Amino acid sequence: MAPRRSNQASGRLFHWKRVLTASPGAIREWSTTRTGRYTWLTTGALAAVICFTALIPVLARRVEKPVETVTVTFSQVPHWASPTIVDHLCELAGTQLTGTPLSRDDLQATREELLESGFFNDVSQVRRSGPSEVVIEASLVTPLARVRDDRGQALIDTHGRLMPSGCGVAGNVHVVTIENPRYGRPDRPGDIWSGGDLAAALRVLHHISDAVWITQVKAIDLSRYPANGNLVLISDNASRIVWGSAPGNEKAMESLLDRKIARLDRLHRLSGRIDQYHPGEIDITDASLVVKR
Repeated sequence: MAPRRSNQASGRLFHWKRVLTASPGAIREWSTTRTGRYTWLTTGALAAVICFTALIPVLARRVEKPVETVTVTFSQVPHWASPTIVDHLCELAGTQLTGTPLSRDDLQATREELLESGFFNDVSQVRRSGPSEVVIEASLVTPLARVRDDRGQALIDTHGRLMPSGCGVAGNVHVVTIENPRYGRPDRPGDIWSGGDLAAALRVLHHISDAVWITQVKAIDLSRYPANGNLVLISDNASRIVWGSAPGNEKAMESLLDRKIARLDRLHRLSGRIDQYHPGEIDITDASLVVKR
């Protein structure tokens, strides 16, 4: 059987060679034969199948209808994000996608819109997961502190950049409030909040944010900074702990960063409180002792 197939294939190839090299008259005469008609019919059917297969994706895109509603979900939501911010971001993406066929261009436009919103460090993918479902893989900007100014409160990230007003943290997430900044907030989300006082507070927070007692630090007061460069921690019992200068900018005879943290660690171990329930002021800036007033 195998040699017979080989002979048939060779015969067909020979016919095509003869057709391609024949004169127009010979081709017309050959086309009237049974072999010629069969060959042209087979070739036409094959060409039609190829064309139809190539046109299917194009036709599918043309008949795809815009969706009336879109369900948007995030593949990962950070623990600090409140339900309100998640709903807000889903609505932001949904508004962009509603009324579109969820094409590749629509998904890309939504990705760019999310990046412009100021909520994200990165949006790695916006993909369609169903007829009217979209999944977003993204990294949200992480808040480090809340700043209170004459316009209310606003969140800032680890770099001191203003976060959008729609940001909110879950109720069980502790965020320290920075009070009395010298300069007002930036005009646009993503811009850095000016002021050496605020930068100093952020440097302190970077070093104490993982301490076991951080939840006892309610706020950092910047009101003394313009006069003497001192930062004051306010406990959740309203006690005031004079921290002093920002890390690396300590004055002569002032305790250094590791010494200050060690003192607060010790106070916490002794009484379970960094303020030891003292209602007044605790000064940890002296290199030799802790002063209570």
